[in-house]
Amino acid sequence: MSFGIHNGLNSYQYPQNANFRGTSPAAPEIITKPIEKVETVINNTVDSFVKEPKDEEKKKSHKTAITAGSTVLVLSALIALFNPKFSGRFVNKLKNWSHKAGANVQKNKNDFIKGKFYRATERGLKGIADFFQFTNTVNASKDIGFKWLCTAEKFNGVKNEKTRKVLQKCDSGFRKVMSNVHNSITNWFDSISKRTVYGKYKKASKNMDELDSLIYNYRAKLSPAEQKSLDAKLQEIMQSKEYFSRTRTSERLGLQEKAMANLEQDFRNKLFNDYFKKFEGPKQAGSFKHNVQHIKDNMSFWAEDMLMPSRNKFEQDGKKAVDTLVGDGKGIKGKYQEAIDILSPHISKEEKTLLEDGLKKTGKRLNKANHSECVEYFDKKRDLVLGGAPTDILTGIGMIGLSGIAVGTADTKEDRLSRALTLGFPAVAGIGASMALTAMLFSGVQSMIYGSIASAGLSQIGSAADKVFNPRKPKEVMNA
Repeated sequence: MSFGIHNGLNSYQYPQNANFRGTSPAAPEIITKPIEKVETVINNTVDSFVKEPKDEEKKKSHKTAITAGSTVLVLSALIALFNPKFSGRFVNKLKNWSHKAGANVQKNKNDFIKGKFYRATERGLKGIADFFQFTNTVNASKDIGFKWLCTAEKFNGVKNEKTRKVLQKCDSGFRKVMSNVHNSITNWFDSISKRTVYGKYKKASKNMDELDSLIYNYRAKLSPAEQKSLDAKLQEIMQSKEYFSRTRTSERLGLQEKAMANLEQDFRNKLFNDYFKKFEGPKQAGSFKHNVQHIKDNMSFWAEDMLMPSRNKFEQDGKKAVDTLVGDGKGIKGKYQEAIDILSPHISKEEKTLLEDGLKKTGKRLNKANHSECVEYFDKKRDLVLGGAPTDILTGIGMIGLSGIAVGTADTKEDRLSRALTLGFPAVAGIGASMALTAMLFSGVQSMIYGSIASAGLSQIGSAADKVFNPRKPKEVMNA
């Protein structure tokens, strides 16, 4: 897939006797026609946004930036299409909304219109949630299959000894390379994700240190007895803060990994023994109807269900530690609030406001860090254990390869260089940024948007480089 930047590129006509590697004379048209069609749509769309400014170069610059950004959005959307992974938290929200709609059905059973509306909403949300879960299961199955291909011993069941030895020797060489690549990619993603968690706790720690310093500054306004009480509270705060240290966080991430030690094997057993075996063969009467119903009845079967109790436990423990320090805004006051209460009678309204603002910032940062550790990292780690990172990389490489077709289909050397600088490089960098952001626990939508912004910025740099390396271009391209 590719998108042209200069007008006129789409009008290029391939000669009938073009030397193209394909079994059919129409092979060039089969590949380039869809590309040219997408280029036309993108360019026409961009032209509708970029009007005719007096400065022609400025128009080209704007158009290049918009087109490059659009490229990354389209390629990222294709990655999402071929490799969709839906947040377990979002799926659970859909389920909760479905349950609430179901409760409203009972409340409005005497109202025909409202009752019908809530019933349709309940079924619709449940259907979407089940479909997302089923899609996650398909993805997990694909990831496990690719991991097996790269890392597992094969051909042990081949009866012929000579054939078995030859196949096993070939497999051993293949696994020696691919297992290292697979594990390296997985460890790289895991390392980035862990650093993201550590970084969020580090930011929260700075907020806590600032709040500690502020509390201690006001300590001199207290009586000796009150100072002693405040010191005791500050000591409790110090002990509670230890939970969020890098060492303790690392220990908890290690416990998450232990909780997933049997995930791959458990998922395989559930997939092959509890799911696939219940499908009926084509020769059995009514097998098609049975198999369709089997899929519909088990749409919610997926890997995360096996780990939800563990994830909930980690999240609850983390939330309890956060609430102990900053409170929950309901019944739990938190040790910091208790320290502020000791100071309140002796400080001004402005000073108390400073402390309360600092407490809010600290609570916000700690809750974000805990969510990142117990939900975002947990979900990412589950995907990594099942082999998700290498397939993500493989899909991304495929999409980047599609963008390279645009560069290769340009008819002149200068045009190929221009496309590479203004489209190819920004697209590759944008997709890379999107995947790195995903490893940093950003959501898929966020990574797509930020990757596109990065691509648009890089396209401006590429445009400037294009002017340097391609100072002279044919008039038909320059006037495009």
